[in-house]
Amino acid sequence: MKQNDEQEVKNDSQEISSFNSVTDHYRNIMGVPTNKVDMKKMPRVLRFFGYFVFAVIAVCSVIFIVMYLLQFL
Repeated sequence: MKQNDEQEVKNDSQEISSFNSVTDHYRNIMGVPTNKVDMKKMPRVLRFFGYFVFAVIAVCSVIFIVMYLLQFL
C-alpha cells in the first residue's frame, strides 16, 4: 500500500499545471495528456527512432546554417 501512495505522489509532481481556465477546460473536455514524457519508460525502438529523428533535424539545421553562411563568402 505504501508503494502505491509513493507512486501516486511521484506521478502528481510530474503533472503539468494549466496555464489558465481555458486550457484547463480544454484539457478536461478533450483529454489532453498532463504528464511529461518519460523516455526511459518508452520501448527501445521508439526511443531510438526519436533520437534518430532529433539527430537528423539537428544535423540538417547545422548544414543549412553553414550553407547559408558560405554563400556570402
